[in-house]
Amino acid sequence: MAKTKQKKAPEPDYIMNHAFPTVLIKRDWKRKDKLNDALREGIWRERALDPDGLYRSNVSGTWHSNDVLFNSLGAPGAELKEMFGNAFVKWGQQHGLKAENGINLRMAAWAMLYSDRGYATVHTHPNCDVSGVYYVDDTTANQEQIMATGAPVRSGDIEFIDTRTGGQRQSALLHLNTAMVIPFKRGRMLIFPSALPHFVHPIVGAGERISISCNCTFLPKGNS
Repeated sequence: MAKTKQKKAPEPDYIMNHAFPTVLIKRDWKRKDKLNDALREGIWRERALDPDGLYRSNVSGTWHSNDVLFNSLGAPGAELKEMFGNAFVKWGQQHGLKAENGINLRMAAWAMLYSDRGYATVHTHPNCDVSGVYYVDDTTANQEQIMATGAPVRSGDIEFIDTRTGGQRQSALLHLNTAMVIPFKRGRMLIFPSALPHFVHPIVGAGERISISCNCTFLPKGNS
């Protein structure tokens, strides 16, 4: 009786797991020129009322408003608040947030107006879950700067930094991201973890870069 040949079990496939992913959302809002113009006008009005502003991560050459900007800007502020809220929920759902069960969003927003030599130092946004920025205007010159590492960046761009231990490892053969630069543009919204360190490259030249930042904390329904 002939022996049947035993089939070898297939070799297991390599399964790629992405450990500790960092979720960043980018959305370019279309047809928001009317909103952006109203926001810009409101921010300049707020600056006229409080020319000194606040100083936190920003340095000379920037103006930082108070943290209740949504209320100060009236209807345009309310529209932007809704835009941020929807984006925060989208981000939260990537981390198990069940919006259908009812949640409250505690949000605080402020404006940043950057002019020549203005920038923001490396910082995080403590005591909240998620943060975002919306670019209202970008009238600064589109000037490219070369960093000490030789990497080109545009003045005013935001840069996020890898926080993992050993994250600064460089290799000529591997593409190991130690930082991510995302260009700013009018109508662009970015959503990112509040604990992710980031900074803004210095503005060079005439014009202004106007943005509105927002922090959000997710709360159970009924809490505020």
